[in-house]
Amino acid sequence: MRRIIGVLAKTPHRYVVSMGPLHEEIELAANMTGAAFLPQTSVLPHVDLVITHGGNNTTTESLHFGKPMVLLPLFWDQYDNAQRMDELGFGVRLDPYRCTAGELTAAVDRLLTDTALRTRLSATGSEISGRDGLRTAADAIERSAEATGLRSRAPR
Repeated sequence: MRRIIGVLAKTPHRYVVSMGPLHEEIELAANMTGAAFLPQTSVLPHVDLVITHGGNNTTTESLHFGKPMVLLPLFWDQYDNAQRMDELGFGVRLDPYRCTAGELTAAVDRLLTDTALRTRLSATGSEISGRDGLRTAADAIERSAEATGLRSRAPR
């Protein structure tokens, strides 16, 4: 995290950083603002690019809002998500420990200036948003509960 902050500090871009549980150990650069945890779904609509480990939530939310990603996977689902986003052209997968400063800044710059990708991701985000996933999932859970004899109870 410190190395990536140091590399991105030298770019002309501004960053919003979710610093996580070790936030007290992290010093952000002048072109960065952040907090221990951020309301990601409130922040993502306002950014141009997402730099992420590639976990399921961030990857899905980035697609929902049509944002390109630089993916730096560390474990579990992150490897698959990063690989799929890279293969689909929705982002760039980099090794978080071995990528060079040049590779990271080149990925950021390329994704920020790729207008064809922005158009494609905007369409993807609109399609995902139009599916009304929250209601669809809630309805599926309720149907499943009813089918198995469980009934949803309204709060009293």
